[in-house]
Amino acid sequence: MIMCIIATASYEIFSYLYRSIALSANIELWIFTKMLFIEILYNTLIIIIIYPLMQKLGYKIEEIFKKTQILTRYF
Repeated sequence: MIMCIIATASYEIFSYLYRSIALSANIELWIFTKMLFIEILYNTLIIIIIYPLMQKLGYKIEEIFKKTQILTRYF
């Protein structure tokens, strides 16, 4: 969870700084902080919803590949 917040914040900060320098635009901190908060909240909610689903899918795939199949008939 914390890793998601840190990754989102660092990406958004560097992206905003790069775009503002490349376009030589003014840096507006209030608008940026609101956008950053919304992005962090959105990505955190996505991680909270999707991570357990991916984990369950991984367990099911692991069961399929680790299943030992014993042949009862010998030819």
